[in-house]
Amino acid sequence: MEPASQGAGVLQQQCTELVRCLEDLRQQRSTLLASAREEEAERARLASDLAVLQRRLAQLESGLEQKRAAKEAFDRVITQTEQSLAKIVESSSMLLTVAKRSAAECVALSPPVAAPRPGTAQLGGLAGGSTGGAGVSMVA
Repeated sequence: MEPASQGAGVLQQQCTELVRCLEDLRQQRSTLLASAREEEAERARLASDLAVLQRRLAQLESGLEQKRAAKEAFDRVITQTEQSLAKIVESSSMLLTVAKRSAAECVALSPPVAAPRPGTAQLGGLAGGSTGGAGVSMVA
């Protein structure tokens, strides 16, 4: 073979390899672009999901803050009510003590009451009185 024809054959072979190499590169680029499009679509879906989740998180945080404030209000009302109830119980106890002491003083100051004679009716008494009262006898 002549050197010119050999050079043409080598050139033809190199050109064929170059075309194959370009086709391979184009195929790889196409595969890369398809993969990039899929990832961009997934990124868009995730960004949308993230936006929804962020809105939901903000709603939950707002709701929780309102619930914390309401709980604190309940705690204040319960504490105040418990303190007021304790004061009422203390006052009632003191009132009962004072009433018992006053009643004892009244009993000590009043003259002795004679026992009722048998066969006499008492107003509102338990021994067959006609008033049906609570058993309180009225002594003047």
